[in-house]
Amino acid sequence: MRFDPAREAQLLLSAAQFLTRLPLRPRSYDPEWLPRGAKYFPLVGLLVGLIGAAALLLAARFWPAPLPQILAIGATILATGAFHEDGLADSADSLGGWTREKRLAIMKDSRLGTYGAVALGLSLALQVGALAALPPLLAASALLAAHAAGRLGPVLLMATAPYAGDLDASRIEHRNDRPSPGEVAVAAVFGLAALALLPPERAAMALLIGGGAALLFAQALCRTLGGYTGDVLGGTVMVFQTAFLLAVAGEPARTLT
Repeated sequence: MRFDPAREAQLLLSAAQFLTRLPLRPRSYDPEWLPRGAKYFPLVGLLVGLIGAAALLLAARFWPAPLPQILAIGATILATGAFHEDGLADSADSLGGWTREKRLAIMKDSRLGTYGAVALGLSLALQVGALAALPPLLAASALLAAHAAGRLGPVLLMATAPYAGDLDASRIEHRNDRPSPGEVAVAAVFGLAALALLPPERAAMALLIGGGAALLFAQALCRTLGGYTGDVLGGTVMVFQTAFLLAVAGEPARTLT
């Protein structure tokens, strides 16, 4: 297919509309744009990470840790409308169900349960703590890389697993066509580029640990549900980001600066 800049711009805007609450909207809507625009998820993640990194570096000029790190995480949540945090909470709450049907029903419930509250609170606390353990500039770089690489997980899930939710009840029109290998490759380029901001050995270790944690999380849920849901996609992002930041904040990382 011939490269069409106008169409690609609409795909990018549709990805931003799907993942954030930023005032970035395509001119019109086409159900095909979700699988086709998924390749830009990591690029949108880079934008969200940039917002958080800017908030962290600005706040670090006025306050000591952990206030800049809390404000940075808060800025990313505002940018996404807590989209991924909601997915993690719903996915954790679904563990209280003993059948596929019960777990899907729990995911649709807007109420926050005990499992979801604990998972969400622990994840956010670990992210703040990991960022606070790093010098501000390294923390900002890690936040950028975590948000960009974290959005690669949903692209891989969409490309390899079926949609397990109720198509009729979904807020988004999911389609049977998946991101193609070429589109996954584009997503990988966008998702992994920000790793260059980190020391190579820290980047490799963080990617391995973050990717491993996200894979275990996604496999556990997809095995029970028979595929992914929107909540699984969001939870996968949060699990990756948390594990990734913890890995960057490990003791060897602090000796590098």
